[in-house]
Amino acid sequence: MKLSTRVPDPSVAYERPEVETFTRSKLASRLRGMVACASLLVTGCVGELGDGAISPGGEGNPSGSGDGLCNPRLERRIVLLADLQFSNAIRDLLGDEAIEPDQAPDARTKPFAKKGVVAGTSLVHTRLARAAYAAESLAGRFEQVTGCAPDGDDACATAFLTRFAQRAFRRPMDATELDNLGSVVRLGSETSYERGVSLAVEAILASPSFSYRTELGDGADGDVVKLSAHETASELSFFLTDSLPDADLAAAADSGALNDPAELMRQTERLLEKPETRRSLSTTLIAAWGLSNLFGTVKDPGLFPEYTPALQASMFHETELLLEELLWNRGADVSALLTSRETFVNGLLAQVYGVEHTGADPEEFARVTLPADERAGILTQPGLLAALSRTDNTSVVARGLFVHGALLCMGKIGAPPESVADAIQELLDADLSERERADARAANATCAGCHNQFDAFGLLLEQYDPVGRYRDTVDGEPIDARVDLTGRGDIGGIYASAVEFIDAVAETDGFATCVTRHLLTYGTDDDTLTPRACQVERVIATLPEGQRTLPNVVRAIVTSPALTERAKGN
Repeated sequence: MKLSTRVPDPSVAYERPEVETFTRSKLASRLRGMVACASLLVTGCVGELGDGAISPGGEGNPSGSGDGLCNPRLERRIVLLADLQFSNAIRDLLGDEAIEPDQAPDARTKPFAKKGVVAGTSLVHTRLARAAYAAESLAGRFEQVTGCAPDGDDACATAFLTRFAQRAFRRPMDATELDNLGSVVRLGSETSYERGVSLAVEAILASPSFSYRTELGDGADGDVVKLSAHETASELSFFLTDSLPDADLAAAADSGALNDPAELMRQTERLLEKPETRRSLSTTLIAAWGLSNLFGTVKDPGLFPEYTPALQASMFHETELLLEELLWNRGADVSALLTSRETFVNGLLAQVYGVEHTGADPEEFARVTLPADERAGILTQPGLLAALSRTDNTSVVARGLFVHGALLCMGKIGAPPESVADAIQELLDADLSERERADARAANATCAGCHNQFDAFGLLLEQYDPVGRYRDTVDGEPIDARVDLTGRGDIGGIYASAVEFIDAVAETDGFATCVTRHLLTYGTDDDTLTPRACQVERVIATLPEGQRTLPNVVRAIVTSPALTERAKGN
């Protein structure tokens, strides 16, 4: 039985929220039970997929089957919202006051994949506490939020809770659910009317139907099911904005209009015009590249005293600004992210780059053109290079793995066997250059099989120190960044520098395909996708010739069956 993705019967009680007459302690107990049950249903569906969960449209089979179809990889399932999505949804429902300041997730550090996030005791307790805090935040603004007077009547409470629950659950409420909410209000009203409505709000936010979104389909016959209009609205909104469907999108789902591909595209175009959508999509790519790890890195203060939290924040914001300029303001091909010699620097970053800062004050970010033979796009930005370095030195391994994996999606590399752990540490401790360490790994039969796949990429980046400054020498010795990638397909050749390599990569489809894979992975919560999966190839094939812009990639994903179709399962 594949518990990872299959729901045995879409009509099971779990599909509908579970608002009953209960005290807070009963609410907590019931939610724990529900989430424990739900976790059995979804274990692996937002992390490792179970054996056999990938249907015939998988790796190495672009057509998906002999009849030219690309079959759904994913079966019907229930998907847990990430912490950022959960908090954003509460904020959109009740305002910033509903989020405890020190508990609000930072969008800059959102994880790319939800692998390993499960509905365990810690998550349940955290979400119960956040639901309680959000409900209690109504104190002092009850009438403003609900439209009901503090001593209002049942009709007002019912009207507010119907609107609130429908938006929170991303679907219509039925009569039984509304009756159950009324029971919660009456229970809390034994203390006060305001308390009754607030307790119902807490029950809604504590419900699994708020923490999970469903992908159960429209009930049509056949092996493939289409997501319902409300499920599609949730899928689209959490993909593009990391939050609930807004009023326009929700209305399109309520009316059924979202089932029309033309309306789905209209909604997508509308959302793509919103600054918050653009920021969210840019942050998704930044998360896919692991740049958020920058905030967790440290450097030896004796060697790099300039590496402060302020510099880290500046490095991260540089990448945000470059993505905004290239992808959204200019509508450039995504390959421009690799080749741009323009960027944005404040006073701190100008010192790292060794360029003049022309801003009105040291905090202002100003546009600058970088030396064409030293820098090219995101791969040579100090933030990324610093995040991929050790505390006292660069890291050929970390940088090489990044290029091989996150930048070009060339496949996962397994961890080294434990038997070589001591040898790895000895190599790191040895007084050797990074190239000498790479040569030692290449000479070791155990290590070479893996390291030969990515070390060369890291060696190309040796001309950038642990905080991303360009350099020609290390300890007085000239740096040899030359690598031989002959036989490596589209990127094969001999390169003397990272810039040469980047310019060559930008002429291939590899980076654009990887960007597409990242966005499709995030939109579907399927982190097992590779560029060779037919779902990815199908999206790439529909991109307009010579127009691999990010909005076009998003449009192709939204119209792709991978986003809105699921396998019915057994």
